[in-house]
Amino acid sequence: MKLTKYFISAGIAAASLMAGSCTGDLDLLPTNPNDITPGTFPSDPTLYMEKVMADVYMQMSTYGYGTSDDGNNILESMDGGMSTFQRSVFNLQEIPSDEANWIPTGDAIDENFQYGIIPSNNTVIMGAYSRMMVLVTLCNQFMQTDFGIKTDEERKLFEDFSRQARVLRGCLYFYLIDAFGNVPWANESVMTGSVAPQLSNDFAEGRRMVFEAVTADLEDVVKWYKENDPNNNPPYGYVGLDVAESILVKYYLNAEVYTGNARWQDCYTHAESVISRRAKGGFVASDGTATGLAKGYHQNFSYNNKECNEIIWRIVQESVTLNPEGGLKSYANGGFMCNAWIGDAAPDASFTCTQAEYNSGNGWKCMSARRQFVETFDWNADYTESPDLRTKWWKTAADGFNINNPSFNGQSEWGNNGFLAVKYTNWYINDNNEVVEGLSPAAVDPLGIDYAMIRLAEIYLSAAEAALNGGGDVAKALKYVNYIRERAKMDPYTTINLTELRDERCRELYTECTRRTDLIRYGKWISGYTWNWKYKVAEGTDFPANFNVYALPNVVVERNGYTQNPGY
Repeated sequence: MKLTKYFISAGIAAASLMAGSCTGDLDLLPTNPNDITPGTFPSDPTLYMEKVMADVYMQMSTYGYGTSDDGNNILESMDGGMSTFQRSVFNLQEIPSDEANWIPTGDAIDENFQYGIIPSNNTVIMGAYSRMMVLVTLCNQFMQTDFGIKTDEERKLFEDFSRQARVLRGCLYFYLIDAFGNVPWANESVMTGSVAPQLSNDFAEGRRMVFEAVTADLEDVVKWYKENDPNNNPPYGYVGLDVAESILVKYYLNAEVYTGNARWQDCYTHAESVISRRAKGGFVASDGTATGLAKGYHQNFSYNNKECNEIIWRIVQESVTLNPEGGLKSYANGGFMCNAWIGDAAPDASFTCTQAEYNSGNGWKCMSARRQFVETFDWNADYTESPDLRTKWWKTAADGFNINNPSFNGQSEWGNNGFLAVKYTNWYINDNNEVVEGLSPAAVDPLGIDYAMIRLAEIYLSAAEAALNGGGDVAKALKYVNYIRERAKMDPYTTINLTELRDERCRELYTECTRRTDLIRYGKWISGYTWNWKYKVAEGTDFPANFNVYALPNVVVERNGYTQNPGY
C-alpha cells in the first residue's frame, strides 16, 4: 500500500467522529469538509481503516485539511505552519538553543522564544502541546473505532494498524515527556472526549510513571514484532519495528533525566538490535563494514531522500505544486528546513545568497546560527572554509556572512547576525554527495522533501554514548563514531570521551530536533555552557533551574485541573 495514495483523497478520519475545543482534553474540532461518518465504515472496513490510518500520518505531516495557508487547521486559533508536528518539535528543541533562532519580529513565534524566555501562556507552547495531544487522540481513536470487521484479513489489518498507532503514540509521548515532564497519560482506554489524567501531582513521580507506561507499551510492540514479524519492513512512510525500537533508544538514552534512573544497557541493547538489522549496504567504511548509512551525507536531506534507507522514521512531504493530486501543502518538514534559512540577498548587500543555489522557489530569511554552535566544527582562521563535509551548504564568511550575533532584531539583519547552517536542499544528491541537476525537480514552492526524524547515524551515536556510560562495548563506541566521522571526511578519533561524543552528536545531528535534549542530558542546558543571547543576554547567561522543562500551557492546566510544572 502507498501512504500518499490516501493523504488527500481520504482525509476523512477522526475529526469527523467527535467535536470539542482541542485545548487540553481529548477532543478535536470537526474541521474536515468531507461528510463521512462511522456509519459508512462497515460497508468497506479495509478501505476505511486505510483511510483513517492515513489521516493519522497526514496530521503528522501537515496541519489540517484543504489547501489554504492554514490548511483548515485542526488546531483552533493556531498558525498552521508553526503548529505542525515537525515544526512544533523543532521550535522546542532548536530555536532557544545555540543551533538556531527565529529572527522575525511580530511573527507567530514570539521574539522572546529564541532567548529561552517562554511563559505558560506562550502560543508556541500551546500549539506544540495541542498538536501532539491531538495526534495521540487520533492514534487512540483508531484503536477505539468499530470498523465493522467481518473477516480474519480485516482483523489482521486492524491489529497491524493498531500496532502502528501505538508506535506513533510512543513517539509523540517521547517529545511530550521530554518537553513538558508530567504530562497526562492517554492510552486507548481513555475515551475520546475524556480528560486524560496526570498520573501523579508530584512532578518527578508523574513523569516517571508516564515514562514507564509508554516504554512498557513499546517494549510489548517490539516483542510482538520480533516473535511474529522479525523481518518487518513497512511500506514507505509507515512505521514498524525499527521505529519502535529506535524511539526506545531515545527514551533509554534520556532515562536518567526523565526518571532519575539510568538505563544505559537497555539503550545499548536496543541500539545494537536496530544496527544489526539496518547496517546493510550504503556507506562502506575503511574497515570494509557496510554501515547502512547513506553514501552521501546530504542524500538524507535532499529532494531524493525518499530513496534514503538511512532514514528510519520520516515525516512524509509531497510538493502540492509538483504533484497537485497527491501533494501536501505544509510550511514544515524538509521544505521548512531549507526555506527558513535562505533567501535572495539584495544586489548591494555585503553578502551573497540566492534561492536558486538551493533549487527553491522561496526563501524566508528567518533563521541564523549562533557563533558557539558554529565553532563546534573545524574551520580555517577566517571561518571561510571547513574540512567537514557536513557544512557543504552553509553560508559562511566566504559568502560575506557575519559569524557573530550582534542582535536578533528582525529580518533586516539577516546576513549580518550569524551563519546559515543550511542542511536541506531541493537538489537530487548522488552517492558522491554531488548535485545532479538533470534529476532534480523545478525550483518550486512549497518543496516536497521528507523530514528525517530519526536516522541510523543517531542510533550509532546513541549506542556509543550508552557504551561510554558503562552500558556496552567501548571499542564499538569508537568504531561507530568513526563511521560517522569518516563519511564526513574528518579524521578518525584514536580514543573517544563523552565531551567529544557530545560535540560529534552536534555536528552530525544539528537541527534534527535533538539539541536541547542533548544539552540537558549532559548538564549543559541550564549552566556550564552559554551561547549568544541565551536568556536575552548578548554573550549568554544561565537559565533558571526550572527551565529543564517547559510550562504546561496555562489554559490546559486551568481547564483540566492539572498540576503545573515546578517554577511556573
